[in-house]
Amino acid sequence: MKKIKLIDVVKWTFLIVMLIFYMLPIYYAVVSSFKSINEIYSYPPTLFPKKPTLQGYVEAIRGQDLLTYLKNTLFVAVVATALTVITTVMAGYGLAKGEFFGRIFLNRLVVLTLFVSAQVIMVPLFVIIRRLGLINNLWGLILPAVYTPTATFTAIQYMKEIPNELLESAKIDGANEWQIFWRIVWPLSKPLVAALTIFSFTWRWNDFVLPLLVVNRRSLYTLQLALAVIQGEYGGIPWNTILAFSTLTIIPTLVIFLLFQRFFMRGIMAGGLKY
Repeated sequence: MKKIKLIDVVKWTFLIVMLIFYMLPIYYAVVSSFKSINEIYSYPPTLFPKKPTLQGYVEAIRGQDLLTYLKNTLFVAVVATALTVITTVMAGYGLAKGEFFGRIFLNRLVVLTLFVSAQVIMVPLFVIIRRLGLINNLWGLILPAVYTPTATFTAIQYMKEIPNELLESAKIDGANEWQIFWRIVWPLSKPLVAALTIFSFTWRWNDFVLPLLVVNRRSLYTLQLALAVIQGEYGGIPWNTILAFSTLTIIPTLVIFLLFQRFFMRGIMAGGLKY
């Protein structure tokens, strides 16, 4: 029988405690979404609803036009994720395996953009979006999100692990770059695609700052922007509605993760830290 080491006990105890601390706010938010507004404000707080109610969910769906915000957010997240994944995998392949003048410079430029925070480029980004006529347009939320330095850097690192001999043998057999990419590189990049899909969808789904800058028409609000507006337009904050709203917004990202989790860790590890 294998002996349990003290270091293992300490490690697992620490991980379990951290998991509880991390999950407790999420658990309390989900449970409180089934409470009445009076029970939410009661003291001491309860860990389980005394009289479960769907009042918050009914108000979120009917009173707050949830379906419109959901449709807008899904459109932005799905389209932006699809464009991001395709362009990022292509860029990673070109920058990792391509042979052209300036490739090393572009690789270093990608690394440099990792150190530029989003807040630094918000003003010039807003000016560009406005000049393109994309204010109050969902495409104004999609196009700026297509390039992300973190995703591009990860894709480059992943592509470096693909053997050059495999690509060269395909060229000897007469395949062009387009055929090599779609028939060899793309199938081998499933772990990378899964990781990029999860990250990109989550980033777009939870984005608040860009919609705040670009959209001021209520019919174009995303879920995160709508949540902020709901908190500010009432004298007393309807926490049961807000928590129900928040709980519903978790579901799509959870579904995406469950669908791609099989490839997720492989993509993260393969895109590792080697440069």
